Amino acid sequence: MILEKFCAYSIVEIWPRYLRTPRTKVIQLISSPLDTGNLGVQKFVIAVCTARRPKMLRRCLESLIRLSVPAGGSLQIVVIENSSEPTAASIVAEIQRQADVAIHYRTESRPGIPFARNAALDLSNALGADWIGLIDDDEFADSDWLLKLHDACIAFGADVANGPIDQICEGTPPEWWESRSYPDRPTGKQLRGAPTNNILMRARLVRQDGLALRFDERLVSGSEDVEFFRHAVAKGAQIIWVADAWLHEVLPASRLTPKKLLARAYMVATSQTRVSQIRRGRFTGVLVLIPKILRRLIVGIFALVASAVVWLVRPAAGKFLFYSGALRIVKAAGNILGSFGYSGGYYKSIEGR
Repeated sequence: MILEKFCAYSIVEIWPRYLRTPRTKVIQLISSPLDTGNLGVQKFVIAVCTARRPKMLRRCLESLIRLSVPAGGSLQIVVIENSSEPTAASIVAEIQRQADVAIHYRTESRPGIPFARNAALDLSNALGADWIGLIDDDEFADSDWLLKLHDACIAFGADVANGPIDQICEGTPPEWWESRSYPDRPTGKQLRGAPTNNILMRARLVRQDGLALRFDERLVSGSEDVEFFRHAVAKGAQIIWVADAWLHEVLPASRLTPKKLLARAYMVATSQTRVSQIRRGRFTGVLVLIPKILRRLIVGIFALVASAVVWLVRPAAGKFLFYSGALRIVKAAGNILGSFGYSGGYYKSIEGR
């Protein structure tokens, strides 16, 4: 009895002090049921969804077959081609001949990224994955990417790890465009959500005997990843940031034109409205966005008017102000029209090769 009390005290009181693990986290770990997926060989499955980007897919897969795998683990790759007229099978077969890693190829004919991502989850589950990595087809990884995400998950007891993206522009972007930036946050910082473009997660999030999460197939124009991880957090999953687990994203010049950048802003705004309606209902979901819509319209119109004057004196500043106003107005239009189901055609054309 005395020995049992000493062991319990050591685990709950001493472990947190020396390993800098919160006491509540230790209690959660020792009281949670054993995850049998952690026994034996750890199976890592990296999933890539693709559509009509053969060169980008090749570069992505060539980086994945060179990944270092955590000790005691095995690696497989899943490729889901989201097209009714698939063309990627030959590329996958060619890369497979170069690799010791098994690559599993499937098609999903229904257009829309949530359909492809759910197909990737289904196949990963069928392969018995313990961990599932998510990467876009226009990205490529350094050899230690998987190690960094996995090590952080183990060190912090996390369910999901999310890392930053290094954007590589093919061509010169507009002066007013700003590349993706990240706040200065350390590895291990807990997040309330994440995108799917740089992810490693425990497979229990999507297994039927786990959280059984799925991507919402109503969100074909975006934000399905935001909702997926919002539900994960609501069900108790812990998401952390891994500051040095970079992926590299190639941005073709055609994706950096003013027209395309405005179209993307519109698409994102329509998906935000759709998410709001799913969460709160069709009417209330739009009602709560009215202050944001009005603010975007007012500031946007003011910026457009002011840009005409500034442009005469300082053309570069005038152009920046003009597009700043145009982006706000386009987002407001997206919020409004998104409530009626209009999402634009951003994903109908595939940018890249």
